[in-house]
Amino acid sequence: MNFSITEIFLRWIVAITIVIFLFSAFFWLFRFARQDRLARVRKAGLIGFILLSVCLPLGIYEFFGFLFGWHRFLSPDFCRVVVLQNVFESANEMSPEVFWLWMVQQALVFFAGFVLLRLFWFYSKGIIFSGKNITCIRVQGYCLIIGNFIDLELQHFIRASSVSLSPIIFGLLIIFIAWIMDEGRKIQEEQELTV
Repeated sequence: MNFSITEIFLRWIVAITIVIFLFSAFFWLFRFARQDRLARVRKAGLIGFILLSVCLPLGIYEFFGFLFGWHRFLSPDFCRVVVLQNVFESANEMSPEVFWLWMVQQALVFFAGFVLLRLFWFYSKGIIFSGKNITCIRVQGYCLIIGNFIDLELQHFIRASSVSLSPIIFGLLIIFIAWIMDEGRKIQEEQELTV
């Protein structure tokens, strides 16, 4: 696995750019100690939106790269997939059941990623406690639970024993928190109408 000087240089440039972006975003977010809270939420939402806007296309590239045998982004290696601690070099190595469950799982991950992107977009616009935000949070909880059930089904076909049930608990906790936020939003709207 020999890398050319150009590839090594390009990797370092990308890594340094990401580190500089993260540090500057952190200092931009907290540059004033007494800054307006809503402005800080907007900035944090914008940072999350930008980071997800970069990560989602890279994840989609890795997905299609695995399916079609492309090289990893900025790497001479081919895309690989790890499913329950089993490494697959190509889709042909997977059994049909594992392949289709993995496809459904990837679709769920991308759907959850786009919902999270939408949530950060709302935060960047200053929309914090709305029905849309709460729906996005609730969907994240459901995606976590469904993804764990897919892992349990994959465990059956791969014969792995490393699946944890804690994502189901976390998913239920996220749904519960979204429900509490929704009830608080409704109480606030009722109080605003009575005043």
